[in-house]
Amino acid sequence: MHDVRFHIVLLLCAVWFSNPMVAQEVSSDEILLQVRPRSEWRDGYQRLRQPGEAGNLFTQQRTRFTWQHSEAKWTVKLGFQDVRSFGDPAGRDANYGDFAAAEAWGAWKPTEQSTFTFGRQIIAFDNERIVGAVNWSQHGRFLDGIRWDQAWRAGKSTMALTWDAPANLTRLMFHHTYQDDQRRISLLHFEQSDSKNIATSSVTSGLTWQEQVSEASSLLVEGYAQKWGVASSLSWMGVVEYVHQSESFGTLKVGADWLEGASAGMAFYPFLGTNHRHYGWMDHFYVGMPADGMFNAHVQLKKKLMIRELNSAFDVRLHRFHSSDLNHLFSHELDAVWVATPTSNVKISLGWSIMTPTDYFYAFQSRLSSADRLQHWGWVELDFHPKILMK
Repeated sequence: MHDVRFHIVLLLCAVWFSNPMVAQEVSSDEILLQVRPRSEWRDGYQRLRQPGEAGNLFTQQRTRFTWQHSEAKWTVKLGFQDVRSFGDPAGRDANYGDFAAAEAWGAWKPTEQSTFTFGRQIIAFDNERIVGAVNWSQHGRFLDGIRWDQAWRAGKSTMALTWDAPANLTRLMFHHTYQDDQRRISLLHFEQSDSKNIATSSVTSGLTWQEQVSEASSLLVEGYAQKWGVASSLSWMGVVEYVHQSESFGTLKVGADWLEGASAGMAFYPFLGTNHRHYGWMDHFYVGMPADGMFNAHVQLKKKLMIRELNSAFDVRLHRFHSSDLNHLFSHELDAVWVATPTSNVKISLGWSIMTPTDYFYAFQSRLSSADRLQHWGWVELDFHPKILMK
């Protein structure tokens, strides 16, 4: 693993210095602003609520200022972010908030087909099931590293090497996508190395296949295998989703996710996945509590609405969570959200989630069972995100 990373860095440096730097006269600047306050009601969020335990209502705000400068062969992006709870004082003291560079990278484009990016950046592939930006959270996810994007006749390839020093982790990723009028195929190889504990290192490989079955329907199939540390056994993940689109009815998705493992504690784990999107918005699986594999049958309905000339849409999802061996039912979860866009720079979101856990799920989380089984999570969010173009 270390030899592979060394040769990748050496290759990128060689390509970097082998091409002459040419001054560019044409340039553009873009400023992105975001103010995103969100109030949340958490009642059984991530962990099942205990008898007599009260819910929690609070408001957070994400504030971002991002500047991007682009030339013919060069791009620089600097993005600063502050996330704080309402009521926290503002100031320069370290206790007054968390203001830091969320994005900070420079990109070089030696040809129309090649781009090299250096620095802190967003890396997301496919539907973000394995590697995602987690932008639903207030902090998001940004990775420090080196990235190479290359376009070929046979598709587009990405190779990235990232570092997470506080967690002692380095990650090597390779992703390739091929797409035509009928299908989209992507391959992903993901290595995560823990310098402190080789047993928690892993290698994940697999593919995503999306086929246009008809003009209104598509089928998605995903399959990934994962090897932990020096163990010879494999864990795996399988996904099947069928999507049907209708102008009058909306978009209907029916699917199932199956994450399995050879033994307890060795189930498939999507380390950098945007798991909130796939495994329930209340985050009981792979976000709040570790899941030792699972089976998730789900149905989703999305439809656009026009309410008094206001563009809006609703998204309703129903999950049925089982243990990975299908012998135990964890819970049912209903997620619903309504989104309105009064203008292109403003978005309003209102959501609510309800979960009905079983006795087995209480035991799985080592929580006391309650006569009041309903768990809730609700939120309302305002998102102001104007864009300023300067030439």
